Amino acid sequence: MIRVKFVYEEGDVVEVTVKGHAGYAPRGKDDIVCSAVSGVVFTALLGLTKFSTSKVETKQDEETGYLNFKVPKPKSEEERLRQQTILETMLLGLRDIEGGYKAYLKTEV
Repeated sequence: MIRVKFVYEEGDVVEVTVKGHAGYAPRGKDDIVCSAVSGVVFTALLGLTKFSTSKVETKQDEETGYLNFKVPKPKSEEERLRQQTILETMLLGLRDIEGGYKAYLKTEV
């Protein structure tokens, strides 16, 4: 199972951790749940990197399915709104996937 944890401070997402493998398909085969989660998460991370003025801190271990990233402190209200829109949209996408594949994905806020 993939677990995605969102950490909030003062109403804003400040950190996201993804752990595990979906296990929807046998090991070594294409896994649609893993692919969907990866697409949503890495697209959000790409957007966050593009629209943040400071570097996004990331840690990753592909073997274990671990990814952690910390949202850099925004330098303006506009930057904060962009960051949070990207992250909340990521959460919406993940919850949509979770709705169809509850045994393979769990989001925690």
